[in-house]
Amino acid sequence: MNFRVARGAGVSIGACLMLASVPSTALAQHVHGQATLVIGMEERTGQIEFRGSGEDLYGFERSPRTAAERTRQTAALDRLRTQGASLIRFESTLGCTLTAKEVRVVEERSGHGEVRAQYVVACRRPVAGRPIRFGVSAVFPGVDRVAVQLVSDTAQVGATISRDRGTVTP
Repeated sequence: MNFRVARGAGVSIGACLMLASVPSTALAQHVHGQATLVIGMEERTGQIEFRGSGEDLYGFERSPRTAAERTRQTAALDRLRTQGASLIRFESTLGCTLTAKEVRVVEERSGHGEVRAQYVVACRRPVAGRPIRFGVSAVFPGVDRVAVQLVSDTAQVGATISRDRGTVTP
């Protein structure tokens, strides 16, 4: 798994070790209609990794072949860069900001492309005990389910969120 915590990000080594213990097969499975979110939080800071298939996000998994396909892919990647707070919704009273760190397309040998986005989270108040909601299906209608793994200094939670209904709580 390529989830890295930047030095000084405030996420403990213990949280990183718990995150690293999540089976890679659970994160690397390529299932159409399903995206994956891995959330690592400690008190007021954290990092998030989003993974989804190109098919679900912009309609194909290979490299774009036409100008229209390039436009669809670029628009989807731009939504990931600019609408992270719409995908992962913290309570407004926490004062959280989500900043895109990296958004990229990963072409697999099998010809199936995957999109990965990494975000940095900074909140004014601790997130422990406060539910995190989701808006992935609202932004990307091709995603029906989101497999969520949350590791924090207070909890380790796994959940499947269907059509943005459900929460996870650190």
